[in-house]
Amino acid sequence: MPVNELPADAPARWSPEYLAAIVDSSDDAIIGKTLDGTIVSWNPGAERLYGYTPDETIGRPISIIVPAEHPDELPQILDRLRRGERIEHYRTTRVRKDGERITVSVTISPVRDASGTIIGASAIARDVGEHERAVEEALRLREDFISVVAHELRTPLTILYGRLQLVARRLARPDHDAAASRRDMAEAQDAAVRLRDLLERLLNMSRIRSGRLELERAPTDVAELVRRTASSLAEISGREIQVRATGDRGATRANVDELRLEEVVANLLDNAVKYSPAPAPVEVEVAGTDHEVRIAVRDHGPGVPPAEREKIFEPFHRGETGLPGVGLGLHVAREIVTLHGGSLSLDGPSDGGTRFVVSVPRDGNGRQEMRRPQAAPRRDA
Repeated sequence: MPVNELPADAPARWSPEYLAAIVDSSDDAIIGKTLDGTIVSWNPGAERLYGYTPDETIGRPISIIVPAEHPDELPQILDRLRRGERIEHYRTTRVRKDGERITVSVTISPVRDASGTIIGASAIARDVGEHERAVEEALRLREDFISVVAHELRTPLTILYGRLQLVARRLARPDHDAAASRRDMAEAQDAAVRLRDLLERLLNMSRIRSGRLELERAPTDVAELVRRTASSLAEISGREIQVRATGDRGATRANVDELRLEEVVANLLDNAVKYSPAPAPVEVEVAGTDHEVRIAVRDHGPGVPPAEREKIFEPFHRGETGLPGVGLGLHVAREIVTLHGGSLSLDGPSDGGTRFVVSVPRDGNGRQEMRRPQAAPRRDA
């Protein structure tokens, strides 16, 4: 059956007008041309891809979209079409009306008349440049991931292994120093905690991206959660963390995943301690409204330039601070808050420093949707 004829049992709705409507609605560029390369049809997809309107192309040679540096490409394609060959998924470069070079994948088929004679060709093209750029970005992120994680895992693993070796040697001596062994075990324990935290953040990012991070919501006193987390970190760091909650006790209750929100608060407080110079305190405010609870964490460090305030939420960004970290803390924190239907943002107070603001809905009915990932001074562990 000639490829441009409908089968005898085709439904009535498969009229030429119906098929033309399908072509017009396609996102792909669909172009008809004669065997000498003259354009005879040009659908809206071709207009979007190449920038020319049908009036600017029909009757003109298809060579208008072929780069001048590819003089032999078109004759070879037309020759193969005359022989009845079909060219599938041919990757090449084309030129838009504005001169931009784009990478396309083209399938070109011969078109026959009722007698089976080849009278022209149809070409279906789509821009694959964006896809290739996405693949390149994914590969770059993978390499960043491997490099950063290998570096971050090496240090605590080295400490852990080394300290355990020292303990083993000391215990083998009849007069071993118990105090020294306890110090070595404490160092080993700290290294193990770092490994655990790093692996947990990596797992969280994987769960978020695959849509497998689920929230276990329950009514929670957010102010009390913040006080508890701040007290623990203040004891560990030896720094002052001031927490102020406004309104009555019930004003800061919200239906949240307590464990996940505590992870967010701990990350923001840890950042603030790192970047706020001693003896300046870290300041935290917790306030509730009828609809949401807000947590503001303020440090007195160097601040973040306005142009950089979104970049620091991107995964694996590592600035020139020299501080340890894998570059995932703020990224994971924002994703967790977004899953709660809330927001995490930052601003720069007029008197310096940085303030991170978390907002979560009190009723727990906010949207639970994923945010997809986007060098700045990195501010997360």
